[in-house]
Amino acid sequence: MAQERGLSRQQPAFRGVEPQPSSSDGTQDLAQVRQCTVEKKWEEIYAFISAGSYPSGYDQAQRQNLRRYASKFKQKELFVGTRRVVKTMDDARKIFHEFHSSPIGGHTGTHKTLNAVYSRFYWFGMTVDIKTWVCINCFWETTDCLWELIGIDLTGPLPKTSSGFQYILTATDYFSKWVEAFPLKTKSASEVAQHLCSIIYRHGCPKRILSDQGREFVNEVSYNLVLISLRKLVNDQQNNWDLYLEPTLFSLRSKVHTTTKYTPFFLMYGREAVFPSEVPAQVTRRACTSDPPETQHARKRWHS
Repeated sequence: MAQERGLSRQQPAFRGVEPQPSSSDGTQDLAQVRQCTVEKKWEEIYAFISAGSYPSGYDQAQRQNLRRYASKFKQKELFVGTRRVVKTMDDARKIFHEFHSSPIGGHTGTHKTLNAVYSRFYWFGMTVDIKTWVCINCFWETTDCLWELIGIDLTGPLPKTSSGFQYILTATDYFSKWVEAFPLKTKSASEVAQHLCSIIYRHGCPKRILSDQGREFVNEVSYNLVLISLRKLVNDQQNNWDLYLEPTLFSLRSKVHTTTKYTPFFLMYGREAVFPSEVPAQVTRRACTSDPPETQHARKRWHS
């Protein structure tokens, strides 16, 4: 039986890669900018190695940096030691496909793919590129539809709330990274099944649900993020965490995810979430005064 987890457990750091979203307004996206940057970089280096010339407009510091950077390359074909320099992003992507996505690449993870490519080739910013491409490639291979594949996790026992809740059931859609979470009074099969059914009624029946048969579910990232957020909001006794569960979920759903490069809210609804501060003040005031006292208290703590 896995060790049950609570709000006081030290959480591991959450790691990700830099986002590379595409532009939707007709301007160059970051991939195109990256292509131009890499090709311009190699043109400058090759011109300096071949003819000792500097780009027009370079000041003394920029010239010194170019000389220092160019000193690691061999002439003509541009080699770094025994590694061949890749001069365009198109060539870099072809190499990545061969070493990762093709049958001989074997869809290995970031570390193995990076080591295999790095020992043979070099291009400017290759580490970030390979980490990003592996992440994106494996994400789209996992699932291609909302609520087709979900991961579930059962957390607790936590400090018992005044309503009698001691556990949290989380479910994450692997495509959008949308997180659902439910407070539980027990971890009985009937109570868990009731909330899983509510997910099906809202989002449809998933084709697959990932867990490890009760020992420790795979939804570790969602567990970490939910508990880290809750720990910042609860009282000293940590027994009012159920009041902040829904606001915490809104926060997670409305922030850009490091894997998809979009907010879960956008992938679910095709638009970004509207925050209370975006609503006219008189509308917000009327809505807040009609809420029950415990909800008003939670809202004040959330915005403090």
